Amino acid sequence: MEILPSKFDSIKVIGSRTIYNKHDRVVLVDVLEFTDGSTYEYVYFKGTGYKPSAVAVAALTEDNKMILTKQYRHPLHRAIQNLPAGGMKDGETPRQAALRELEEETGYTTEKLEWIGRFCWAPGSMGGIVEVFFTNSLKPKGNFNPNEIVNIELVDFNKVLKGVVEGDYVDSALVIATLLVSVKKLNQL
Repeated sequence: MEILPSKFDSIKVIGSRTIYNKHDRVVLVDVLEFTDGSTYEYVYFKGTGYKPSAVAVAALTEDNKMILTKQYRHPLHRAIQNLPAGGMKDGETPRQAALRELEEETGYTTEKLEWIGRFCWAPGSMGGIVEVFFTNSLKPKGNFNPNEIVNIELVDFNKVLKGVVEGDYVDSALVIATLLVSVKKLNQL
């Protein structure tokens, strides 16, 4: 079978401009030229490309309860459950960022933090990779940041897994991390 050339074999950026740059959000328009000579204007959020830009932590207590944070998410017009997660600061490793987010958003810390996977939130509209970590060895350290978090909930892992499978949770980091923990059987340690 003959493989036909693809218009995606060679993609060049022949023009780029910023159309929005406020509140730590940058929106770009790139003009792409494909192998066949056709062009396309691609609008997207500037990110880090195929590099880590954010982290999420699946944290379980000794009695197999998952720590969920509840945050108001304006694009959804509601507070939703999610994981301790957030963007990496300049100079931070993913592990350092994960520990900082865990402490800021839950008041817990850990000495045992295991990398379990990665994903991209929206590869069609934003670059950047989310590194996912796991811990089941938590220590209270302080209070969570009430400016970011509405509430913290400790929910039995099997109940969270059931909710993920039934579509009760919409946060991508929560869904992906829960499935990773289940597939890797980390909740059974």
